[in-house]
Formats: sequence, structure tokens, C-alpha cells
Amino acid sequence: MSQLEPIAWIALVARWVEIARASRAIPAENSRLRETVAPLIALEATTAALGELTRLPESERAHARVLAEITVRNCAAAFDRLWNDCDPSADSDPRAEDFSRLLDDALADAQRALRCAIYAGLEELVVVGEGAYQVPALALHFGETDPSTHHGTLAAMAPGSIAMPNEPVAWWCGRPAPTVDDPRLDRRLADAPRQVHRTIDESGRFLRDRMVSILQENEGDCAPQALPLLIPLLLDGTRIGRFLHGQDELLAMQRAALAGRATIPVEP
Repeated sequence: MSQLEPIAWIALVARWVEIARASRAIPAENSRLRETVAPLIALEATTAALGELTRLPESERAHARVLAEITVRNCAAAFDRLWNDCDPSADSDPRAEDFSRLLDDALADAQRALRCAIYAGLEELVVVGEGAYQVPALALHFGETDPSTHHGTLAAMAPGSIAMPNEPVAWWCGRPAPTVDDPRLDRRLADAPRQVHRTIDESGRFLRDRMVSILQENEGDCAPQALPLLIPLLLDGTRIGRFLHGQDELLAMQRAALAGRATIPVEP
């Protein structure tokens, strides 16, 4: 969900208002719990705000992420200062263990929100129609040696790749969209950046594709003999990759690995 629905926001605020009120009942001698409430609420508010980042103008999002990261770091430092030398299960106040779990969950949620925020406003080009699609040299407005084009986040399949229907061939945010006039490519808003893993057999033949959100993928999501088809080129303005093969060379390699088949299965 890129934006909080009003009812979700009300529920979130109500939850933390109740925690703030409950903190008044914490015994004065247990200052640790009392002092935890303010940074905990600040952390939750920051996490919620990161989920609404697309409401900001694109030019302000990077600065907002920096401010959010500082808040998360400061809250984590406060939690560490208050709880680092404490065993919550041995605390005299029964709420201590609950607070400890809340802190762990809140920090994990905030870190995920920070990672997702890099992709606020993400768009993608998706293959539509029937049959495999030969990826051309897309007009990505990106030059490896041109720093003026190194802004935002961008990933794309290399020219000469053979993509299957419903697969993304590029995704980006915080930068101009690729210039495309091709009925086989549909420009869409995306909830998360997706990678296409292409599994190969021992002889190098393509077996199947699997699409996975890069925000959720783990080691079990990708077989050992799998090729990631989308090449990350930019991450938040930093150049992180490049195409390794020329278009004709890659196309010949892909056709050979298809071994005469028009398409291969795709797992969503």
C-alpha cells in the first residue's frame, strides 16, 4: 500500500495515543519504560510517513528519506541506551518484556519502510501480448560515463534479452521514464521492483522464469543455476551496474539457450 487509507491512519494514531496514555501509569521508579514511549511513537510515525512518501513532490523525497533515516537511527540509539544492559524478562515491571518486543518489531518495520521508500513512485515497462519479446536498445536516458544522467533508480534487461509475456523489462523511479513507442510494452505503476530469475539446466538451456520482488526475495527464491535478467544500473543516483554483452552477442546466446522453443514457462 503506497498510501495510508484514512481509516488505517486513524487506527495507527489511536493505537499509539493509547500507549502514550498508558505510559502515565508506569511507576515513576521505572523511568526506562517511561523514556521509551516518546522515541517509540516517533519511530512509528516515521514508518507511517515513509509509506506516504509519494504524496511529496519527487524533488523532495530524497531529503525526506534522509530525515527519516536520521530519526530511525536516533530512536535506535535511544532504545540501545535504555535497554542494552537490561534483561526484559527479569524486569520487575511485567510490561518490560512487551515493550522489548515492540521495540524489535518497530525497528524492523522502520528498516523495511526505509528500504521500500527508495522505490517510491516506481514505474515499470511490462511485456504484453502473445509470444516472447526481443528487448531492443531502450531509450533509458542513461549513459554510463555521463554523470548528468546518474539520478534516481533504474534497472533494465540488456538489449538482446528475450523476455516472456507479463515480465518487466525495465523499472525506474526518481528519473525520466524511458522513451518507448512499442505496443508490446505497457508502462505501469509498480508496488515493488521485480527481478526475473531465469533457471537454466546443466547444458545451459533455459528452463523457466520466476518473478520475485527484490524487497522480499531471499536465498530460497533463486535456484543456484538462475540468471537475473534485469540489470540494476542506478540506485538512488549511484551507478551500480552495466550491460556486459553487446545486443547481437546476447541475442545469439539467448536464442541458443531457448533451443528452438518460442517461449518458456513463467512463474509469477
